[in-house]
Amino acid sequence: MKKISILIIATILLTACQQGPARYTQNSPEIDTVKKLIANYNSMTYDTSMYADTSKTFYNTKENAMSPAETIAYHQETDKTYKSRRFLDQDQEYEMVLTDDGKTWVNCWLDWQGTLAANNQEYNIPIHLTYQFIDGKIVREHGHWDPTAIVLAMQEVEKMNNMSADEKAIQSTITNVTKAWNSNDKEMMASILTGNFTRTENGNIIARNPKDYAGFMDIYHGAFPDFTVMIDKTFISGNKAYMNWTCTGTNTGNFMENQPTNKKIRTHGFSVWTFNKEGKAIQEDAYYDNMVVFNQLGITPK
Repeated sequence: MKKISILIIATILLTACQQGPARYTQNSPEIDTVKKLIANYNSMTYDTSMYADTSKTFYNTKENAMSPAETIAYHQETDKTYKSRRFLDQDQEYEMVLTDDGKTWVNCWLDWQGTLAANNQEYNIPIHLTYQFIDGKIVREHGHWDPTAIVLAMQEVEKMNNMSADEKAIQSTITNVTKAWNSNDKEMMASILTGNFTRTENGNIIARNPKDYAGFMDIYHGAFPDFTVMIDKTFISGNKAYMNWTCTGTNTGNFMENQPTNKKIRTHGFSVWTFNKEGKAIQEDAYYDNMVVFNQLGITPK
């Protein structure tokens, strides 16, 4: 019996030895190191002591590796672009894995939030970071995220900076037109339209003054209380602005003598806005397919 007990104990010990270290965990000193690194980023307290001297960092690329010092310099330089920026505390996920070839990696999925200093707009971007560790030090770092929103915003800022005074006045009016539409602020809209403002829709006149235009706004906000206009692209030439736009909304009110459908719409169009020397809008010529909205709602024009 004693021999059997000894044999069982030996088997357990042998099995434990064969299992080796944990292949997956969400709690480890390495994960704590990454969390400290994230906290340092949020507080702008940069520290290279967590990195090995030969560590390499890659952000959205497999080339042009950065050293620890270059990584810190990169963050300090990009910090100048933002009024504020940080990783959010909510929904952070961390894991450590030991690969088949014995490499230790810490993966984390985070939500980054930043406000551009140039336009005071806030952006939220999911980011995946992964770190390889050797002897408790980071030897490799990879970061992957979609920078499109930030890049486009910076391009818009650069375009604005290169505009003439007249072009900036027109751009400001376009911005206010969008704000007025999205808040159904008819007083704001009237303040940026001339008294004889005209709107055409696919060549047909539908508004001959700001009051008519206000009624047009009410039609859409009455049918779609969450009606939203987004300017996709703008080109300004002389006293005209050429705009591609997208409109969205949920049909919870009567629309063109049709009962609410509670369906969502998303439609695209193109407008040419003409302005006077004071930057006020004289005319809008809009072009879009009305049937897109009716088809999305499943109704027939009356």
